[in-house]
Amino acid sequence: SAPTLAVIAEATPNSSAIVPQTIGFSALGLPLEVYRLGNGSARIVFVGGIHGGYEWNTVLLAYSVLDYLTANPASIPPNTTVEIVPAANPDGVVEVVGHPGRFSVAEVAADTRPGRFNGNGVDLNRNWDCHWTPVGLWGKTEVSGGAAPHSEPETQVLSAFLRDPPVQAVIFWHSAVPGVFAGGCEESFAPSTALAQVYAAASGYPYESAFTSYIVTGDSVDWLAAQGVPAIEVELRTHDELDWEQNIAGVLAVMADYSAGER
Repeated sequence: SAPTLAVIAEATPNSSAIVPQTIGFSALGLPLEVYRLGNGSARIVFVGGIHGGYEWNTVLLAYSVLDYLTANPASIPPNTTVEIVPAANPDGVVEVVGHPGRFSVAEVAADTRPGRFNGNGVDLNRNWDCHWTPVGLWGKTEVSGGAAPHSEPETQVLSAFLRDPPVQAVIFWHSAVPGVFAGGCEESFAPSTALAQVYAAASGYPYESAFTSYIVTGDSVDWLAAQGVPAIEVELRTHDELDWEQNIAGVLAVMADYSAGER
């Protein structure tokens, strides 16, 4: 059955049987954790919370997908390993909910905007080495892109994790536009476009070839595409819902697509 916000609010920190691995640490020394399911050669990675507590619903979505796949292991194709990073910016999550790890909706602070940044005050999705600038934009607000590309420990950890061993697909969850956006730095990257179209078709989110609301610099999926890694950003409809049916359909479709050997 699909989890609801009420169910998630009751989740305990130990409600998943899968034990996370620490792949590195944040600016404040908090662990970046990955949950690994399946043991196939194709790596598919899902990442929540790169904007921390400001996009806390993407963190809860990641945990909900983890719980679903844990309860339904047969939904993971034999040739696939699924890796889930619930919070790519644990500093920003702690800023809004008060502690790392799982949390309930009731713990979320009224003002989530300070939780967008890591402990160094950097917007981590402006810190990657694709059209990087020291000052980026968040809408009309100027934000720090860091002292240099990949200056932040979280970016260093994730960039290494997402390149070795090779990854077949990376999906970052964001909120709230909605839409599915394909990574591409200097030009579009066909595998990212194909991945975005698969997720969009299954989820019902609109497929968007580019984010045009404002100029985005130092973006993770654009950098990944430049490294030859298919990567997309999935933007949820709001900042406080999981769009569960839409996203689990997208997750299952991506796995089925790679299982079919179409990549």
